[in-house]
Amino acid sequence: MRALTSVVATAIAAFVAVAIIPSAQVVGQPAWAAYLGFALVLCVVNAIVKPVIKLLSLPVTILTLGLFSFVIDVLVIGLASNISLDVFGSGVVVRGFWSTLLVAFIVSFVSGILGAKD
Repeated sequence: MRALTSVVATAIAAFVAVAIIPSAQVVGQPAWAAYLGFALVLCVVNAIVKPVIKLLSLPVTILTLGLFSFVIDVLVIGLASNISLDVFGSGVVVRGFWSTLLVAFIVSFVSGILGAKD
């Protein structure tokens, strides 16, 4: 049940991010399915891939006093976007590093408010 709550909260957060950021858009119909597919992939990537990336990039993260974690968030959002487009044929597409960083902030913030656990 916790995983389902996390996926739904992430889908709502992705919807909010697409509504706020002009260079982010949803691809695929119906839109709710695209958001859910993207959220599912993002939750899986956050659970499996992100810890590995964080561990491998620990020296760089320490050297940059934690700022490299923002780059990791951008990479995770980009990876989830590409995987959801490849697997489901739909998802959330973001153009540009700064826009992706803003989407990562918004998704993290809204997911946290809605009670999704990372």
